[in-house]
Amino acid sequence: MKAENKELSQATVLVVDHGLFLPVAHRLAKAFKRVLYHVPAEMGFPTINASIIGDGFPDIEKCNDIWAVKNEVSCWCFPDIGFSGLQLELESQGRAVWGSRNADRLELKRQYFHRVLEEVGLPVPQFKVFKGWTKLRDHLKDVEDKYLKISSYRGSMETTHWRSWALDEGFLDVLAVRFGPAKELIPFMVFDAIETDIEIGSDTYGVDGKFPTLLLNGIEHKDKGYIGAVTKLEDMPKVLTDVLEAFSPVLKKYRCRNQWSTEVRVKDGIGWFTDPTPRGGIPSTPSQLAAWSNFPEIVLAGAHGELVNPVPSCKHTCECMISRKSAKEQWPAVEIPEKLKEWTAFGNCCQIDGRLVFPSDEQHGNDLGWLFAIGDTVEELIDNLHEKADLLPDGLDADTDSLVDLLKEAAAAEKEGVEFGKQEIPEPETALNL
Repeated sequence: MKAENKELSQATVLVVDHGLFLPVAHRLAKAFKRVLYHVPAEMGFPTINASIIGDGFPDIEKCNDIWAVKNEVSCWCFPDIGFSGLQLELESQGRAVWGSRNADRLELKRQYFHRVLEEVGLPVPQFKVFKGWTKLRDHLKDVEDKYLKISSYRGSMETTHWRSWALDEGFLDVLAVRFGPAKELIPFMVFDAIETDIEIGSDTYGVDGKFPTLLLNGIEHKDKGYIGAVTKLEDMPKVLTDVLEAFSPVLKKYRCRNQWSTEVRVKDGIGWFTDPTPRGGIPSTPSQLAAWSNFPEIVLAGAHGELVNPVPSCKHTCECMISRKSAKEQWPAVEIPEKLKEWTAFGNCCQIDGRLVFPSDEQHGNDLGWLFAIGDTVEELIDNLHEKADLLPDGLDADTDSLVDLLKEAAAAEKEGVEFGKQEIPEPETALNL
């Protein structure tokens, strides 16, 4: 069976997700005839918390059984990692698939990723591997300023900065409880710190190792904010294009057709590629959804193996985290003003009686989503973000002050010869919402 490339207005897309990329489904719904949304929730003892994600939205249809609608689907969209076997099976049946396929191992298998770095000729950070919690603990007693990582289980442990035994001994106790008897089975990676304040990235998408002519040159303040400049591929910083060129054959081998983000730390002119993201970046996905006016076309064509260049709607984007304080067991409910809805991106939620409702979730805590804005100048961008932040209802907080740190980092990067966009960067204090 050969996948039929229908016009967007006649096509049905099925988004397979874990809940995080619900905003992608909403964005596709602006152009596709029909959007189905599937979050796997089958288990021996189902919970409503997982099963209700994506329910109640008028622009998308919740789909609990993908096989029942298989022949109605024109395009399958997998914005997150995982489901690689399902993607390959669908592809073998002739289905059009937007997804990372087995390229997800670049993010999930950290030791494998560092072997690939060496194979493609990029600098490899210094690290050691310790099998089990006890060996890790013994090593960390006498070292400072390291970064700890594990493979496969990003939900159990994110990258963690180890400052010193005096300050972080308690973190090891947390790991011992969290992993239980399995703690001695886990290979822990301990990285030397790369002493630099400059971390930049390319936020884009790719089809079989090919990249578009326009990308976002992005700077992230982890879990707080993001700023991006729409940039021609040939004008991107060399430390970023070196990574794109080196990984192009790797992504081609895996037939990766998905968003692709990189995090590169720059020291003494050398780019250290620390984290590959063969999926939608968080943050940066809301920026791409807003910046590329033809995003649905990009997905549909890409699923068929065709690279479509983006049509930009702006020159700059920014995002900041939206959070709300609530009890762990509480389901926060919020009402977003109508004119603000298109500038917010919320995952892991449902809609009930016009309200966004977030089932209790220990993993994501009080962080609910992202507020984002676009502009043709950085000053306009900042003004637009503050204007939208002022529209948030009581109880929701947008970390707009994170833009101050982002502008400082952009200025520091330019002093080191790493350009961020074509416009002059304003003083960081202008980002304060006074």
